[in-house]
Amino acid sequence: MKQYFRLYRWVLLSLAVTIAILAAAAGYTVGIVSQNSVIAQIDMNIGSIEAYLEKNKDSSAMLTEEFKEEYAAKTRTIAMILDQDSSFITDDRTLEELRVTVNADRISVADTNGSVVASTDPSGEGTKIRSEFTPHLSEKVYTDVLFLLESDTPTIIAASTLDGGHGMIQITFPADNVVSLLKEADLANLAVDRPLYSYGTTSILDADTLKYVSCTDTAQIGKTASFEKSSLKKKKGNFDITDADGNQEMVHYQTSGDYVILATVPYHDINHMRNVVIGWIVCGGAGMLAVTALSLRMVFLRKEKSKK
Repeated sequence: MKQYFRLYRWVLLSLAVTIAILAAAAGYTVGIVSQNSVIAQIDMNIGSIEAYLEKNKDSSAMLTEEFKEEYAAKTRTIAMILDQDSSFITDDRTLEELRVTVNADRISVADTNGSVVASTDPSGEGTKIRSEFTPHLSEKVYTDVLFLLESDTPTIIAASTLDGGHGMIQITFPADNVVSLLKEADLANLAVDRPLYSYGTTSILDADTLKYVSCTDTAQIGKTASFEKSSLKKKKGNFDITDADGNQEMVHYQTSGDYVILATVPYHDINHMRNVVIGWIVCGGAGMLAVTALSLRMVFLRKEKSKK
């Protein structure tokens, strides 16, 4: 065997070195391509978010104000109708027709003490109007709207005084469409629909405080980013961080007005394809090396046999 290795060690060593060089070159090339591919995907996400920020700045607040004016107008209109003919208050049929007209879930009428004396929902009679409205029962002209959108059944509740402060009307509206529209305009939900790889995140930070305004990991919203502000001194760039588990991550960012849009991707996600390619080359090369070694050994044994 010693003679065998003396004869063929350079062949085997050259093959092993070639496999190692091929694995290293392929790993480097695929690694660069994978990283550039990730950055290109991040830039696409950042571009779409930046376009949204420019087009829909403060749109959530504007939509909320528009909806508030719309529901306040509906409620005030119903209050004026009831003021003109107080007999409508005790007419269940008329109240129901008014409810259907404004597409509401319930219309309730309260006296000067805030107790419900008439309602399109009989179970509501004898209850009180919402506490937010009761301090305004004596006001001659009062209309306000509450957006209760965080509950399991989101609703909009509007109230308006009757007959110069001698009672109040309270109308409950469904809020499914409002929730849907506000969600589309809300920055907090902007990044949620832009996930990046298995463990990557897309985020929007406040440029001054570095607090998460939006993030695919919604638990981060409102928290302050863990890295230094100096890391974001350029208009656009990359830097590396280490997560709580000790894993290296790449951060690619771009500033846009009052915000910083960034994506974080663990290197084990970025390098997954590179590692697969290296693994296949190493395993394939090891197989080739073994086959070559066995073939040379067979040649060697035949030569030794012929000598004898």
